[in-house]
Amino acid sequence: MRKMSSQTSMSKQQRRGYRLFSPQNALRVIGPGLVLQGLLFFAFAVPLTQQIFPAADDQAIHVGMVMRRGLATMSFLAGLVIFLVRDESDRVTKRVLFGCCIGFAAISLSMLKLVLDAAAVIPLPAMVIYSAATLISGYLAFDKTA
Repeated sequence: MRKMSSQTSMSKQQRRGYRLFSPQNALRVIGPGLVLQGLLFFAFAVPLTQQIFPAADDQAIHVGMVMRRGLATMSFLAGLVIFLVRDESDRVTKRVLFGCCIGFAAISLSMLKLVLDAAAVIPLPAMVIYSAATLISGYLAFDKTA
């Protein structure tokens, strides 16, 4: 009976190692994604600000550019930290994914509110990506089989 139990847990470990949607693989995607976002936000701060706030004057565009570059460095930092914890224990990676879920949910709700209030023009793909990241990171954070 004991032998059967160890074989069952062994096969679970082997299957977990080959999972496409493992917590570690999610962090391997989320981390570089946030680093890339940070680099793009920094490089294209002015055009992004003009796209999101088309009626803004030059001074407002300058303020938006400064704020977006600050956001870019924070995105870069978060992505780097998330990527570096990818090979830690399942407990650590699931906690990081739970934090990602909360953060992505806050970003998604914030974007939705901006769109509903007609305060900014948010691209639909950005809203879909952040919403999907919220659901995937939340699922993996609470999945008992991952």
